[in-house]
Amino acid sequence: MACYRISNCPMYSLFNLKATLGAWKALHCEDRFADCERLKLFEAGKKVPVNLLPNGKLLDVPAAALPLAPSP
Repeated sequence: MACYRISNCPMYSLFNLKATLGAWKALHCEDRFADCERLKLFEAGKKVPVNLLPNGKLLDVPAAALPLAPSP
């Protein structure tokens, strides 16, 4: 069973290499998604940083590479 947010997780836009994204999906989004720090924040109604990894660490990404927040 996979995370119900696997098809639209904003974090995926930060990965250029499909192999790297595939590894994160396999390790965190398909099997152990209950441990995902992104999902925990989302379900608590808190803001989820785009560069927050499922393991709770922040991916070091230049600010210019981060997607813009959607307009309300």
